[in-house]
Amino acid sequence: MDLSRHTSTFISLLVFAAPLCARGDAQEQPGIDLSAPRRDETPLPPPPAGTKPVVRDTTAKELGPVAPGESDVALADRVKAVQRKGFLERGRLELGLSLPGSINDAFYEKVGVGGKLAYHFADSFALAARGAYYSQIRSSHVREGKQAFSSQLLNSQLHGQAMLDGVWSPVYGKIAWLGSRIVTFDMYLLAGFGAAWSATSLAPRNEGPHIAADLGLGLRFYPAAWLALEGGVIATFYPDQPVTSVPSTMQKAIMAQVGVSIFFPTTFRYVYP
Repeated sequence: MDLSRHTSTFISLLVFAAPLCARGDAQEQPGIDLSAPRRDETPLPPPPAGTKPVVRDTTAKELGPVAPGESDVALADRVKAVQRKGFLERGRLELGLSLPGSINDAFYEKVGVGGKLAYHFADSFALAARGAYYSQIRSSHVREGKQAFSSQLLNSQLHGQAMLDGVWSPVYGKIAWLGSRIVTFDMYLLAGFGAAWSATSLAPRNEGPHIAADLGLGLRFYPAAWLALEGGVIATFYPDQPVTSVPSTMQKAIMAQVGVSIFFPTTFRYVYP
């Protein structure tokens, strides 16, 4: 029958094709091997006698390259820098010289010279004794003022002062000078009391010194371990009666000044607890 003939033919083809398929599978190329290559297990020859063995540092190779600055950032994270104050004042004596000038008197301008002696009980606090002597410069507004006020000018002519001040330095820091040097600075406030001498303190009235109080602020720079440069503004208040026909009034003398100070001892050192 035709069915039997076709069946026997199909079976013959399968028998003939089976060896060919097996041969094709045997000739198939293998795929890509993604596994890590085997390490060379061959031992290295021993070094010659009398030589130090070479230790290979594979840390950098294992970690791989890093971006520029990455290693510095990691080092900064591990090492913490302790910032020390660049200038110590505690237990030191300060001797200073200043050049003040008035900024609020249109009739009798004052320029002078001053000095101070201070002892620093702490880096942020000192007690200072300071004094100043002023020379009066009569301006061209005096005649105009006398004409306008019938020869009665109520501005006091301050000749000198002696004050005892407390000086507090709540702020300090560092700045770069010309990009190559670090300079320490601090800001200070001062307040105190003392005596002031004006034209009425001398002959012919001879009233003596007037009770005075002062208030000021300033900025100091420390270019060396023994030196300070400063600038500030100080206001001095005292009662005076320049004209006898007018009651006594509160006088106000505002001075801008620059100065220099020397510290003793001239060096300092850090003391750790």
